[in-house]
Amino acid sequence: MKTTLEIDDQRYREAKAHASLTGRKMKDLVTEGLRLALRLAARVTGPAAAAASRELAACFAEADQLMKAAPRVPIAREHLNKGRNRLEKP
Repeated sequence: MKTTLEIDDQRYREAKAHASLTGRKMKDLVTEGLRLALRLAARVTGPAAAAASRELAACFAEADQLMKAAPRVPIAREHLNKGRNRLEKP
């Protein structure tokens, strides 16, 4: 699945450098981070963990609704192709 993440500049630079130094792609690093975070969250038990899990599910549900309601805008590749086609015209 493709998604858009907002990551502060400093964290992004650190993550990108770490991914490069370890020979991985950013998507693999993000996936691994999510896997570790979810594994850690699963170890936490009790009412607080249940509440956190419900909050997380509610956040994902809200994000899904917002993505469905968001207007479709051109992606970067479409912008580049449009610009390329414009430049190729005599």
